[in-house]
Amino acid sequence: MSRDEVASICSECGASVYRQHLESGIARYEGSKLMCSHCVAEFERKHDEAPEGEDTLETIEFEDDEKEASRVDMSASRIHGTTKTTLGVGGAWDESKFKRPLRPNQVGASRCRTFHSKLTGAAIDYMTTLMNDWMDANPDIVIKFSTSTIGNFEGKHTEPNLIVTVYY
Repeated sequence: MSRDEVASICSECGASVYRQHLESGIARYEGSKLMCSHCVAEFERKHDEAPEGEDTLETIEFEDDEKEASRVDMSASRIHGTTKTTLGVGGAWDESKFKRPLRPNQVGASRCRTFHSKLTGAAIDYMTTLMNDWMDANPDIVIKFSTSTIGNFEGKHTEPNLIVTVYY
């Protein structure tokens, strides 16, 4: 190392402090004292420690979270299966949120519904049953056309799915 590379000497231990250490931030001035990387680490360790018998970390209380948790119903009664009688109502499929009216006897679709399924025989059979149940539960729907494609769905694992979009 040449003499030009040495910026100065550490005020604490007398070690050489190089310009590159100052530029990179591993050596620095604390107040008016120049400290090498080892003395900076020791300085930070001492200042990060709590004084004996004193806890410097304050407990954080989240009042809003406690109120929210008391309002949320986490009971099993919130989980509902889809049956022929519940399909088309409730959380499964709610037609009331759509503003555009159905046009069953006119040309062109006014709405669509998308179904998807894993690429296994049982899953596709279930999707077929689900689609038929949905059509049975909504006799005012006239299907205009549909599309199908294969695409990846992300969940626990990314898997290819059959995606069917029905326009009605």
